[in-house]
Amino acid sequence: MLLCLVGLPPASHVGGTQAITLNPIDGWAGVSGTAAEQPTAMGAGLVLRVPSALDSFKGPAATARYELVSLADTFGPALAEVFHASGSFRTALIGCARDVKVLFKIGTSLADSASDEEGCRGRLGDVLRQHVGDRAPTADEFVSSISSLCGDHWGGFTSFESKRPPPGALEWHQDWAAADLQYAFGACRTVMLAFPAAGASGHDVHEGEGILTELVQLSHEFSTESLKARNSYRGLSTGEQDRKAASDLGVTEEHIVRPRYCRGQEILVYKDAEHLHRSPRATSDPAGRARQAIWRFQ
Repeated sequence: MLLCLVGLPPASHVGGTQAITLNPIDGWAGVSGTAAEQPTAMGAGLVLRVPSALDSFKGPAATARYELVSLADTFGPALAEVFHASGSFRTALIGCARDVKVLFKIGTSLADSASDEEGCRGRLGDVLRQHVGDRAPTADEFVSSISSLCGDHWGGFTSFESKRPPPGALEWHQDWAAADLQYAFGACRTVMLAFPAAGASGHDVHEGEGILTELVQLSHEFSTESLKARNSYRGLSTGEQDRKAASDLGVTEEHIVRPRYCRGQEILVYKDAEHLHRSPRATSDPAGRARQAIWRFQ
Protein backbone atom coordinates (compact mmCIF):
# COMPACT_ATOMS: atom_id res chain seq x y z
CA MET A 1 0.00 0.00 0.00
CA LEU A 2 1.27 3.48 -0.79
CA LEU A 3 1.79 5.66 2.25
CA CYS A 4 0.32 9.15 2.23
CA LEU A 5 3.41 11.01 3.47
CA VAL A 6 7.07 10.07 3.83
CA GLY A 7 8.10 9.69 7.45
CA LEU A 8 4.55 10.05 8.79
CA PRO A 9 2.05 7.32 9.71
CA PRO A 10 -0.66 6.50 7.16
CA ALA A 11 -4.22 7.57 7.84
CA SER A 12 -6.50 4.99 9.43
CA HIS A 13 -9.66 3.54 7.93
CA VAL A 14 -12.95 3.42 9.79
CA GLY A 15 -15.92 1.54 8.39
CA GLY A 16 -14.50 1.54 4.88
CA THR A 17 -13.89 5.30 4.76
CA GLN A 18 -10.81 7.19 5.79
CA ALA A 19 -10.57 9.09 9.06
CA ILE A 20 -7.70 11.56 8.91
CA THR A 21 -6.08 13.77 11.51
CA LEU A 22 -3.85 16.52 10.19
CA ASN A 23 -0.30 16.40 11.51
CA PRO A 24 0.57 18.69 14.43
CA ILE A 25 2.78 21.70 13.76
CA ASP A 26 5.10 20.91 16.69
CA GLY A 27 8.34 19.48 15.34
CA TRP A 28 7.65 20.85 11.85
CA ALA A 29 7.87 24.64 11.41
CA GLY A 30 6.20 25.97 14.52
CA VAL A 31 7.67 29.47 14.39
CA SER A 32 8.82 31.86 11.71
CA GLY A 33 12.46 31.22 10.90
CA THR A 34 12.38 27.50 11.62
CA ALA A 35 12.99 25.44 8.49
CA ALA A 36 10.65 22.53 7.80
CA GLU A 37 11.60 19.15 6.47
CA GLN A 38 9.63 18.74 3.27
CA PRO A 39 10.31 15.37 1.68
CA THR A 40 7.12 15.76 -0.33
CA ALA A 41 7.26 19.43 -1.28
CA MET A 42 9.50 22.20 -2.57
CA GLY A 43 10.11 25.46 -0.72
CA ALA A 44 11.33 26.32 2.75
CA GLY A 45 7.80 26.36 4.14
CA LEU A 46 8.47 28.60 7.13
CA VAL A 47 5.39 29.25 9.22
CA LEU A 48 4.22 32.85 8.76
CA ARG A 49 3.69 34.47 12.15
CA VAL A 50 0.67 36.79 11.99
CA PRO A 51 1.93 40.34 12.78
CA SER A 52 0.84 41.74 16.12
CA ALA A 53 -0.74 44.70 14.30
CA LEU A 54 -3.29 42.24 12.86
CA ASP A 55 -4.13 40.48 16.14
CA SER A 56 -7.77 41.55 15.90
CA PHE A 57 -8.22 39.42 12.75
CA LYS A 58 -6.72 36.20 14.06
CA GLY A 59 -8.15 33.28 15.97
CA PRO A 60 -6.52 30.54 18.05
CA ALA A 61 -3.01 29.30 17.34
CA ALA A 62 -2.81 26.93 14.38
CA THR A 63 -2.57 23.30 15.41
CA ALA A 64 -2.02 21.32 12.22
CA ARG A 65 -0.27 21.46 8.88
CA TYR A 66 -1.35 20.24 5.49
CA GLU A 67 -1.43 16.55 4.63
CA LEU A 68 -0.82 14.69 1.38
CA VAL A 69 -3.05 11.65 1.04
CA SER A 70 -2.87 8.61 -1.21
CA LEU A 71 -5.52 7.77 -3.80
CA ALA A 72 -4.96 4.10 -3.02
CA ASP A 73 -5.57 4.62 0.70
CA THR A 74 -8.69 6.67 -0.01
CA PHE A 75 -10.39 4.78 -2.85
CA GLY A 76 -8.47 1.50 -3.08
CA PRO A 77 -5.45 0.42 -5.16
CA ALA A 78 -7.53 -0.61 -8.21
CA LEU A 79 -8.94 2.89 -8.74
CA ALA A 80 -5.54 4.49 -8.08
CA GLU A 81 -3.85 2.33 -10.71
CA VAL A 82 -6.45 3.11 -13.38
CA PHE A 83 -6.40 6.81 -12.47
CA HIS A 84 -2.69 7.00 -13.22
CA ALA A 85 -2.77 4.76 -16.28
CA SER A 86 -5.89 5.93 -18.11
CA GLY A 87 -6.43 9.43 -19.44
CA SER A 88 -9.89 8.38 -20.60
CA PHE A 89 -10.87 7.47 -17.03
CA ARG A 90 -9.66 10.81 -15.68
CA THR A 91 -11.58 12.65 -18.40
CA ALA A 92 -14.73 10.61 -17.78
CA LEU A 93 -14.48 11.24 -14.05
CA ILE A 94 -14.09 14.98 -14.61
CA GLY A 95 -17.26 14.74 -16.69
CA CYS A 96 -19.09 13.54 -13.56
CA ALA A 97 -18.26 16.73 -11.63
CA ARG A 98 -21.89 17.82 -11.42
CA ASP A 99 -22.95 14.39 -10.14
CA VAL A 100 -20.21 14.46 -7.51
CA LYS A 101 -21.34 17.94 -6.45
CA VAL A 102 -24.93 16.78 -5.92
CA LEU A 103 -23.93 13.65 -4.00
CA PHE A 104 -21.44 15.56 -1.86
CA LYS A 105 -24.17 18.03 -0.92
CA ILE A 106 -26.60 15.19 -0.16
CA GLY A 107 -24.06 13.76 2.24
CA THR A 108 -24.07 16.85 4.49
CA SER A 109 -26.38 17.91 7.26
CA LEU A 110 -27.43 20.91 5.14
CA ALA A 111 -29.30 18.69 2.67
CA ASP A 112 -33.04 18.31 3.15
CA SER A 113 -33.11 14.82 1.72
CA ALA A 114 -30.84 11.93 0.83
CA SER A 115 -32.78 11.30 -2.38
CA ASP A 116 -31.11 11.36 -5.79
CA GLU A 117 -33.84 12.42 -8.18
CA GLU A 118 -31.34 13.39 -10.89
CA GLY A 119 -29.71 9.96 -11.17
CA CYS A 120 -26.26 11.15 -10.14
CA ARG A 121 -25.40 7.88 -8.40
CA GLY A 122 -26.09 5.95 -11.56
CA ARG A 123 -23.93 8.11 -13.84
CA LEU A 124 -20.96 8.27 -11.46
CA GLY A 125 -21.29 4.58 -10.60
CA ASP A 126 -21.32 3.62 -14.29
CA VAL A 127 -18.07 5.50 -14.95
CA LEU A 128 -16.38 3.89 -11.94
CA ARG A 129 -17.47 0.35 -12.92
CA GLN A 130 -16.69 0.75 -16.61
CA HIS A 131 -13.12 1.85 -15.98
CA VAL A 132 -12.17 0.21 -12.68
CA GLY A 133 -14.22 -2.97 -12.85
CA ASP A 134 -15.50 -5.15 -10.02
CA ARG A 135 -13.18 -3.56 -7.46
CA ALA A 136 -14.54 -0.06 -8.11
CA PRO A 137 -16.11 1.81 -5.20
CA THR A 138 -19.79 2.64 -5.53
CA ALA A 139 -20.74 6.26 -6.16
CA ASP A 140 -21.67 6.66 -2.50
CA GLU A 141 -18.42 5.07 -1.34
CA PHE A 142 -16.43 7.36 -3.62
CA VAL A 143 -18.07 10.52 -2.30
CA SER A 144 -18.12 9.41 1.35
CA SER A 145 -14.38 8.75 1.18
CA ILE A 146 -13.84 12.39 0.20
CA SER A 147 -16.32 13.55 2.84
CA SER A 148 -14.37 11.76 5.56
CA LEU A 149 -11.25 13.73 4.61
CA CYS A 150 -13.13 17.03 4.94
CA GLY A 151 -14.31 16.45 8.48
CA ASP A 152 -17.13 18.75 9.56
CA HIS A 153 -17.97 20.25 6.18
CA TRP A 154 -20.73 22.27 4.58
CA GLY A 155 -20.94 20.60 1.20
CA GLY A 156 -19.07 23.06 -0.99
CA PHE A 157 -17.65 21.61 -4.21
CA THR A 158 -16.02 23.26 -7.22
CA SER A 159 -14.38 21.76 -10.30
CA PHE A 160 -11.78 23.93 -12.03
CA GLU A 161 -11.26 22.57 -15.54
CA SER A 162 -10.18 25.50 -17.69
CA LYS A 163 -6.67 25.86 -19.01
CA ARG A 164 -6.24 29.09 -17.13
CA PRO A 165 -6.95 29.37 -13.39
CA PRO A 166 -10.10 31.30 -12.43
CA PRO A 167 -9.76 35.05 -11.79
CA GLY A 168 -7.84 35.76 -8.61
CA ALA A 169 -6.68 32.18 -8.14
CA LEU A 170 -3.04 33.12 -8.73
CA GLU A 171 -3.09 35.53 -5.76
CA TRP A 172 -2.73 34.40 -2.15
CA HIS A 173 -6.22 34.10 -0.68
CA GLN A 174 -8.64 32.12 1.46
CA ASP A 175 -11.95 30.66 0.33
CA TRP A 176 -14.12 31.65 3.28
CA ALA A 177 -16.32 34.72 3.16
CA ALA A 178 -16.88 36.63 6.39
CA ALA A 179 -20.28 34.97 6.84
CA ASP A 180 -18.64 31.53 6.74
CA LEU A 181 -16.34 32.04 9.73
CA GLN A 182 -18.36 29.65 11.89
CA TYR A 183 -17.07 26.96 9.52
CA ALA A 184 -13.64 28.43 8.85
CA PHE A 185 -12.76 28.47 12.55
CA GLY A 186 -14.26 25.03 13.09
CA ALA A 187 -13.16 21.54 12.11
CA CYS A 188 -13.76 21.87 8.36
CA ARG A 189 -10.88 21.10 6.01
CA THR A 190 -10.36 21.79 2.32
CA VAL A 191 -9.61 18.74 0.16
CA MET A 192 -8.04 19.12 -3.29
CA LEU A 193 -8.13 16.17 -5.69
CA ALA A 194 -5.86 16.90 -8.65
CA PHE A 195 -6.18 15.55 -12.19
CA PRO A 196 -2.73 15.83 -13.79
CA ALA A 197 -2.29 16.30 -17.50
CA ALA A 198 -1.20 13.26 -19.51
CA GLY A 199 2.52 12.69 -19.90
CA ALA A 200 4.47 12.21 -23.10
CA SER A 201 2.93 8.80 -23.77
CA GLY A 202 -0.57 10.19 -23.48
CA HIS A 203 -1.36 7.78 -20.66
CA ASP A 204 1.10 8.28 -17.81
CA VAL A 205 0.76 11.51 -15.85
CA HIS A 206 2.99 14.43 -15.03
CA GLU A 207 4.51 14.42 -11.54
CA GLY A 208 6.08 17.20 -9.52
CA GLU A 209 5.16 20.81 -8.85
CA GLY A 210 2.54 22.84 -10.67
CA ILE A 211 -0.34 20.43 -10.07
CA LEU A 212 -1.36 20.76 -6.42
CA THR A 213 -2.26 24.07 -4.78
CA GLU A 214 0.57 26.11 -3.23
CA LEU A 215 0.29 27.00 0.46
CA VAL A 216 1.49 29.37 3.16
CA GLN A 217 1.06 28.06 6.71
CA LEU A 218 -0.10 30.74 9.18
CA SER A 219 0.76 30.75 12.88
CA HIS A 220 -2.89 31.35 13.81
CA GLU A 221 -6.34 30.96 12.35
CA PHE A 222 -6.96 34.10 10.34
CA SER A 223 -9.64 35.82 8.27
CA THR A 224 -8.36 37.71 5.25
CA GLU A 225 -11.97 38.58 4.37
CA SER A 226 -12.34 40.47 7.66
CA LEU A 227 -8.99 42.17 7.05
CA LYS A 228 -10.13 43.31 3.61
CA ALA A 229 -13.14 45.06 5.16
CA ARG A 230 -10.82 47.77 6.50
CA ASN A 231 -10.99 51.26 5.00
CA SER A 232 -7.54 50.95 3.43
CA TYR A 233 -8.88 48.16 1.15
CA ARG A 234 -11.89 50.04 -0.15
CA GLY A 235 -11.90 50.79 -3.87
CA LEU A 236 -9.42 48.02 -4.67
CA SER A 237 -10.20 45.13 -6.98
CA THR A 238 -10.34 41.60 -5.53
CA GLY A 239 -6.88 40.84 -6.88
CA GLU A 240 -5.47 44.08 -5.47
CA GLN A 241 -7.06 43.32 -2.10
CA ASP A 242 -5.50 39.83 -2.05
CA ARG A 243 -2.07 41.22 -2.94
CA LYS A 244 -2.34 43.88 -0.22
CA ALA A 245 -3.47 41.30 2.37
CA ALA A 246 -0.49 39.06 1.52
CA SER A 247 1.81 42.07 1.79
CA ASP A 248 0.31 43.17 5.12
CA LEU A 249 0.79 39.64 6.46
CA GLY A 250 4.40 39.62 5.26
CA VAL A 251 4.35 36.68 2.83
CA THR A 252 7.78 36.02 1.28
CA GLU A 253 9.23 33.28 -0.89
CA GLU A 254 10.56 31.45 2.17
CA HIS A 255 7.02 30.89 3.45
CA ILE A 256 5.77 29.13 0.31
CA VAL A 257 5.28 25.37 0.14
CA ARG A 258 4.77 23.75 -3.27
CA PRO A 259 3.45 20.23 -2.66
CA ARG A 260 4.79 17.64 -5.07
CA TYR A 261 2.24 15.51 -6.89
CA CYS A 262 3.14 11.84 -7.44
CA ARG A 263 1.83 8.35 -6.76
CA GLY A 264 0.89 8.09 -3.13
CA GLN A 265 0.30 11.82 -2.64
CA GLU A 266 -2.40 12.84 -5.08
CA ILE A 267 -4.78 14.54 -2.61
CA LEU A 268 -4.04 17.69 -0.62
CA VAL A 269 -5.82 18.32 2.71
CA TYR A 270 -5.50 21.51 4.74
CA LYS A 271 -7.46 23.84 7.00
CA ASP A 272 -8.35 26.98 5.08
CA ALA A 273 -8.40 29.25 8.14
CA GLU A 274 -4.79 28.31 8.93
CA HIS A 275 -3.39 28.78 5.42
CA LEU A 276 -3.23 31.07 2.44
CA HIS A 277 -3.30 29.31 -0.91
CA ARG A 278 -3.06 29.98 -4.63
CA SER A 279 -3.07 28.08 -7.90
CA PRO A 280 0.42 26.98 -8.95
CA ARG A 281 1.99 29.50 -11.28
CA ALA A 282 2.73 26.78 -13.85
CA THR A 283 -0.99 26.58 -14.62
CA SER A 284 -1.09 30.21 -15.78
CA ASP A 285 0.54 29.22 -19.07
CA PRO A 286 -1.65 26.82 -21.10
CA ALA A 287 1.38 25.62 -23.04
CA GLY A 288 3.06 24.53 -19.83
CA ARG A 289 -0.03 23.43 -17.98
CA ALA A 290 0.66 20.54 -15.63
CA ARG A 291 -2.89 19.65 -14.64
CA GLN A 292 -6.11 18.91 -16.45
CA ALA A 293 -8.40 19.87 -13.57
CA ILE A 294 -8.65 20.09 -9.81
CA TRP A 295 -11.63 19.37 -7.55
CA ARG A 296 -12.11 21.35 -4.34
CA PHE A 297 -14.24 19.90 -1.53
CA GLN A 298 -15.11 21.81 1.65
